[in-house]
Amino acid sequence: MNDKTQKKRWSKKDLDYFRELILKKREETVREIKRLESMTIKDKTRQNSTNLDSTYAYHMADVGTDSQEREKAFLWLSRENKFLGYLNTALRRIEKGEYGVCIGCHELIPKERLEEVPHTQHCVKCKNKSK
Repeated sequence: MNDKTQKKRWSKKDLDYFRELILKKREETVREIKRLESMTIKDKTRQNSTNLDSTYAYHMADVGTDSQEREKAFLWLSRENKFLGYLNTALRRIEKGEYGVCIGCHELIPKERLEEVPHTQHCVKCKNKSK
Protein backbone atom coordinates (compact mmCIF):
# COMPACT_ATOMS: atom_id res chain seq x y z
CA MET A 1 0.00 0.00 0.00
CA ASN A 2 1.34 3.43 -0.84
CA ASP A 3 0.74 6.63 1.17
CA LYS A 4 -2.20 7.70 -1.00
CA THR A 5 -4.22 4.50 -0.52
CA GLN A 6 -3.31 3.87 3.10
CA LYS A 7 -6.07 4.88 5.49
CA LYS A 8 -5.25 7.71 7.84
CA ARG A 9 -5.51 6.69 11.49
CA TRP A 10 -4.28 7.70 14.88
CA SER A 11 -1.67 5.45 16.49
CA LYS A 12 -2.67 2.96 19.19
CA LYS A 13 -0.93 5.16 21.76
CA ASP A 14 -2.96 8.19 20.65
CA LEU A 15 -6.20 6.19 20.63
CA ASP A 16 -5.47 4.98 24.17
CA TYR A 17 -4.93 8.59 25.19
CA PHE A 18 -8.25 9.67 23.63
CA ARG A 19 -10.05 6.68 25.16
CA GLU A 20 -8.85 7.71 28.63
CA LEU A 21 -9.86 11.32 27.97
CA ILE A 22 -13.34 10.24 26.87
CA LEU A 23 -13.73 7.81 29.78
CA LYS A 24 -12.86 10.62 32.19
CA LYS A 25 -15.41 12.96 30.59
CA ARG A 26 -17.93 10.12 30.58
CA GLU A 27 -17.41 9.54 34.30
CA GLU A 28 -17.91 13.26 35.01
CA THR A 29 -21.06 13.28 32.88
CA VAL A 30 -22.53 10.23 34.63
CA ARG A 31 -21.89 11.91 38.00
CA GLU A 32 -23.63 15.07 36.79
CA ILE A 33 -26.59 13.05 35.49
CA LYS A 34 -26.95 11.35 38.88
CA ARG A 35 -26.77 14.73 40.64
CA LEU A 36 -29.45 16.22 38.37
CA GLU A 37 -31.65 13.15 38.77
CA SER A 38 -31.38 13.34 42.54
CA MET A 39 -32.31 17.03 42.41
CA THR A 40 -35.42 16.34 40.37
CA ILE A 41 -36.41 13.41 42.60
CA LYS A 42 -35.94 15.52 45.75
CA ASP A 43 -37.95 18.33 44.15
CA LYS A 44 -40.79 15.95 43.24
CA THR A 45 -40.83 14.54 46.78
CA ARG A 46 -40.86 18.02 48.28
CA GLN A 47 -43.60 19.15 45.89
CA ASN A 48 -45.79 16.12 46.70
CA SER A 49 -45.43 16.60 50.47
CA THR A 50 -46.21 20.32 50.11
CA ASN A 51 -49.36 19.60 48.13
CA LEU A 52 -50.60 17.33 50.92
CA ASP A 53 -50.07 19.98 53.61
CA SER A 54 -53.10 22.25 53.34
CA THR A 55 -51.80 24.62 56.04
CA TYR A 56 -48.65 25.39 54.05
CA ALA A 57 -48.78 28.85 52.45
CA TYR A 58 -47.58 28.55 48.88
CA HIS A 59 -47.15 31.82 47.03
CA MET A 60 -47.72 31.88 43.25
CA ALA A 61 -44.25 33.34 42.70
CA ASP A 62 -42.72 30.42 44.61
CA VAL A 63 -44.67 27.98 42.45
CA GLY A 64 -43.37 29.72 39.31
CA THR A 65 -39.78 29.70 40.54
CA ASP A 66 -39.98 26.02 41.50
CA SER A 67 -41.47 25.17 38.13
CA GLN A 68 -38.74 27.10 36.31
CA GLU A 69 -35.99 25.42 38.33
CA ARG A 70 -37.51 21.99 37.68
CA GLU A 71 -37.70 22.70 33.94
CA LYS A 72 -34.10 23.92 33.93
CA ALA A 73 -32.95 20.75 35.71
CA PHE A 74 -34.78 18.57 33.18
CA LEU A 75 -33.21 20.50 30.27
CA TRP A 76 -29.72 20.05 31.78
CA LEU A 77 -30.46 16.39 32.37
CA SER A 78 -31.51 15.98 28.74
CA ARG A 79 -28.37 17.81 27.57
CA GLU A 80 -26.09 15.64 29.71
CA ASN A 81 -27.76 12.43 28.49
CA LYS A 82 -27.26 13.56 24.89
CA PHE A 83 -23.59 14.32 25.59
CA LEU A 84 -23.19 10.88 27.20
CA GLY A 85 -24.54 9.33 24.00
CA TYR A 86 -21.96 11.25 21.94
CA LEU A 87 -19.17 10.04 24.22
CA ASN A 88 -20.37 6.43 23.97
CA THR A 89 -20.46 6.73 20.18
CA ALA A 90 -16.89 8.09 20.19
CA LEU A 91 -15.76 5.08 22.26
CA ARG A 92 -17.35 2.75 19.70
CA ARG A 93 -15.54 4.62 16.90
CA ILE A 94 -12.24 4.05 18.73
CA GLU A 95 -12.98 0.32 18.93
CA LYS A 96 -13.79 0.22 15.20
CA GLY A 97 -10.66 2.19 14.30
CA GLU A 98 -12.71 5.09 12.88
CA TYR A 99 -12.01 7.65 15.59
CA GLY A 100 -10.37 10.98 14.84
CA VAL A 101 -10.95 10.96 11.09
CA CYS A 102 -13.17 13.71 9.71
CA ILE A 103 -16.28 12.27 8.04
CA GLY A 104 -16.29 15.23 5.65
CA CYS A 105 -12.77 15.37 4.21
CA HIS A 106 -11.38 12.07 5.60
CA GLU A 107 -8.35 13.85 7.06
CA LEU A 108 -7.15 13.33 10.61
CA ILE A 109 -8.80 15.75 13.01
CA PRO A 110 -6.10 17.75 14.83
CA LYS A 111 -5.26 16.52 18.32
CA GLU A 112 -6.05 19.93 19.84
CA ARG A 113 -9.63 19.75 18.50
CA LEU A 114 -10.10 16.19 19.75
CA GLU A 115 -8.86 17.23 23.19
CA GLU A 116 -11.42 20.05 23.31
CA VAL A 117 -14.31 18.17 21.65
CA PRO A 118 -13.42 14.47 21.98
CA HIS A 119 -16.72 13.31 20.47
CA THR A 120 -16.39 15.34 17.27
CA GLN A 121 -16.54 13.73 13.86
CA HIS A 122 -15.56 16.85 11.90
CA CYS A 123 -12.45 18.95 11.56
CA VAL A 124 -12.98 22.69 12.10
CA LYS A 125 -12.95 23.41 8.35
CA CYS A 126 -15.72 20.88 7.60
CA LYS A 127 -17.70 21.86 10.71
CA ASN A 128 -17.69 25.49 9.57
CA LYS A 129 -18.77 24.46 6.05
CA SER A 130 -21.88 22.76 7.45
CA LYS A 131 -23.03 25.98 9.17
